[in-house]
Amino acid sequence: MARLPQGEKERRKGRMARLLNRCRLGLTEVEIAEEMDVHRRTANNYLRELDEEGKAHRHGRKWFPG
Repeated sequence: MARLPQGEKERRKGRMARLLNRCRLGLTEVEIAEEMDVHRRTANNYLRELDEEGKAHRHGRKWFPG
């Protein structure tokens, strides 16, 4: 597996948080992965980290801004 350049993960998580802020009705993990052009599992990992940081939360199948 290729390593991301330093800081790239944080930039992606920031972009994901901004995407959630624009979509107040919530997005599914698959929708987020497609919009971000990442694998669904990668999106899930980032979303869980954002949840731990208080920047996102899940309700049912959708993710919302924290």
